[in-house]
Amino acid sequence: MTQVSRLVGAVAAAGAAISLGALAAWPIYRTPWLWAVAVAGLLLGAGLGWARARWRWSPPVLVAVWLAAFLVTLVPVAVPSAMDGGLPGLGRGFVDGVAAVALGWKQLLTLTLPVGTYQTVLVPAYLVFSLTGLLATTIALRPGRWASLAAIPLLAPVAFGTVFGSSAVSDPLRLGPVSLVAPRELGAWLLAGLLGAVWVAWTAGAERRAALRRGRAASGSPVARGRFARAGIAAGTLAATLVAGALLAPSLTPDRREVPRDRVDPEIVVRERPSPLAAYRNAKRDDALDRPLFEVSAEGRLPQRLRLAVLDVYDGVDFHVGADAGGRFSRFPSGDRIPDESRLTVEVAEGYSDIWAPSARLGDRPSFSGPRASELADAFYVNRETDAAIVVPDGGGLARGDAYTAVVSAADPGRLSERPASNAPLVDLEQTPELARWIEAQGLPASGEGVLELIQRLRDRGYLSHSLSAGEGQRLWLQRLSEEYGTVFEPSAGGHSVTRLEELFGQLNAQQRAAGENAGDAMLVAGVGDDEQFAAAAALVARAVGFESRVVVGVRLGDGVPGVPACDGECSGENVAAWVELRGEGGDWVPVDVTPQAEIRPTTPEEGEQLPEFPTVPEERDAHEVDPPLGLGDSDGDPQEPEEEPVAAWIWPVLRIAGLSLAALALLALPVVFLPLAKRARARGRRAEPQAELRALGAWDEMVDRARDAGVDVPEGGSRRDVALALGTRAAVWAAAETDRAVFSPGGITDADADLLWAAADADRTERAAGRTRGQRMREAYSLRSYGLRARGRRGRLGRLGRLGPGEGDGPGERSGAGRTVWRGAQK
Repeated sequence: MTQVSRLVGAVAAAGAAISLGALAAWPIYRTPWLWAVAVAGLLLGAGLGWARARWRWSPPVLVAVWLAAFLVTLVPVAVPSAMDGGLPGLGRGFVDGVAAVALGWKQLLTLTLPVGTYQTVLVPAYLVFSLTGLLATTIALRPGRWASLAAIPLLAPVAFGTVFGSSAVSDPLRLGPVSLVAPRELGAWLLAGLLGAVWVAWTAGAERRAALRRGRAASGSPVARGRFARAGIAAGTLAATLVAGALLAPSLTPDRREVPRDRVDPEIVVRERPSPLAAYRNAKRDDALDRPLFEVSAEGRLPQRLRLAVLDVYDGVDFHVGADAGGRFSRFPSGDRIPDESRLTVEVAEGYSDIWAPSARLGDRPSFSGPRASELADAFYVNRETDAAIVVPDGGGLARGDAYTAVVSAADPGRLSERPASNAPLVDLEQTPELARWIEAQGLPASGEGVLELIQRLRDRGYLSHSLSAGEGQRLWLQRLSEEYGTVFEPSAGGHSVTRLEELFGQLNAQQRAAGENAGDAMLVAGVGDDEQFAAAAALVARAVGFESRVVVGVRLGDGVPGVPACDGECSGENVAAWVELRGEGGDWVPVDVTPQAEIRPTTPEEGEQLPEFPTVPEERDAHEVDPPLGLGDSDGDPQEPEEEPVAAWIWPVLRIAGLSLAALALLALPVVFLPLAKRARARGRRAEPQAELRALGAWDEMVDRARDAGVDVPEGGSRRDVALALGTRAAVWAAAETDRAVFSPGGITDADADLLWAAADADRTERAAGRTRGQRMREAYSLRSYGLRARGRRGRLGRLGRLGPGEGDGPGERSGAGRTVWRGAQK
């Protein structure tokens, strides 16, 4: 065998092996550029293998030349996306490509397939293909029986495609009564094994034939040596193929197999993020209602909605992103085929700064623009289960000046399945008795039509209100609703805990009982709230009848609903909405609006009272109170004889004066009697809270209120640590840390920990009372500072402390859903 024939054979074998590797790796990439990488790898490896034999390079020289050629061709071959970025893009692509030689294997495993040409994912394939060509050619051109060992690197490309591929295998191939499992994967391995066997037979047989031609057959030893070597190499190649088959065959099922990708969990878990639903009302305040969040435009049809966050888990405190599939995000190198494609552009304005990227179902990865385009592209993640997207550059989020364009689906939603996903409730109805009673009172079936009617009744019997008071900073939304729908203010507490939702359903149940069986919808309006409460309530209603549900916070681009309009190019706080998505048996997720009506005000009938079917608001006319005429005598009548005055008549004026005097003294003495009792009752109520977290917060509140009454200047808006330093006792410092743990720790605290906090509150009081005079203790007992501050700044104090994390106090921060609701519970 000549060197030329051996080189041609080696290049052909390497080309066949790399082609099989590209076929095996096709499910990973699904891009025609993979074939360009395969050709480039073959040319680079085979060319250097030939050069090594031609100029007899030593192994170090060969490695150095291959490394230099690999680095020179790395960016144009394996990082094509960097070619569009100019010199800065080339430089960054080169650095990332070099890093991907070591780190790209894990990146490839962590991405959702197919990956296309995303970032540096082609670097591992280019490395495998070029090394296959180099090693196969170099070994094949070595003299003697070494050439047969070139069969070993010929298996590497197929192994790469198998190991780094998807756990889903190709569909079974039926050949008459026989069903062949995973035909593509098994075919690739069989062809690779056959290629290796052919190579061994060809190279080993050539040596034998050459030996026979040289007349060495008579001695027998060269022939035997050739026979044994040939048999050994062929047996080794077949053994390697059989071992690979043995490792793969047990894991091949009709539709799945085990691969290292299944062992890596790269997805970013965002379940610890504060619930966007808990912060919903922040967007409805006067200073945020008209603040621009982002601008939306499209080449084609706009999608009906853009989602920000999808919240799939409810823990009785709030809806948040869960730890399972709904809460995990991964990189998005490529998308799937989507219906009704539209090219959407989002430009972030000054009012938006968060990790949630406004999006619909994506067909491909977005193209970012702006000063941080490269950083945003590297920090973009998608949850393929919920279609929510996040951007986390350096742990932050989107900011003013960021923009991106993406192909999204603008298709209309489908219909909800008539059959529920479960025949049993998906929520514990024993924990929500008012919800269970309300659903039972409606008498509707557990079907798709039934659950939609339940949610519609919930909306019709609700009344829209975004705040607990119509004070400063919370009037603009009411003014606009009043002008358009005649809305009158009704107070509505925030939050969507079980307690808050049970209160809502309790109002609806009481109204329905009072209105009677034949009452119309107008007579049944009772529940007051906004999208926060009604989205959570609708999600629980759906789960109670067996439908899967989740809450979505986002904006509408199509038709709005009364009270929450759709975006018109620019989205502001007024457009922020929440809705639910429902799924029945074997169906898709279907969005359902939940915003309550804003026209018919709640009424409060007595039980059995019949209200008018079409209630009207009576017109208020100016009326003046007129005192009855005084001093009307009986001069027109006949004179009557005066009645005889009772003997004790004079005592009534005396008793009247004495009674009024005593009442005045009682009013003056009321604070002396009432204030200590009120404070004691307040402390007793806080100590008796059933939940450990609420009891712990009550201990902290009691400690702070006692300090205020004692004359301590508590910093307004400070963190608990700052407040504890102002209190100046060891018990306060310890209690601040423990209270932060109670609010922000996922595991919460125990009853024993709450009792220790109350012991610390008592110790703080004892330590502060030491050395105080009787007069100072009296002033503390009758001080109104704690009540005065609560009357004026309870909302600001608790709102700000609820937003601060442990040990923070320099400015407003993210507020956890649990902490927010617990603070509200403590306030109640």
